[in-house]
Amino acid sequence: MKIAFYGQIERPFGGPAEISVPEEGVSVTTLRRLLAARYEAEAILERTVRAAVNDEIVLDTHMVYPVDTVEFMSPVSGG
Repeated sequence: MKIAFYGQIERPFGGPAEISVPEEGVSVTTLRRLLAARYEAEAILERTVRAAVNDEIVLDTHMVYPVDTVEFMSPVSGG
């Protein structure tokens, strides 16, 4: 599965990440932990980083499957 990142969260990953997800799926929380461990990127665990699955913002309890499109986004600040 390819995972995209937007905003400041992209920096530790240097672009899209590749990770395998079992057919039975994993929660977004588990996916965050897998990414943090594999890429040594603790920033993905921050609660301010939002997850989107198939273009919809989801909670960390949401299940992710190999066919899903997953994106993580840093909070946006502006004026």
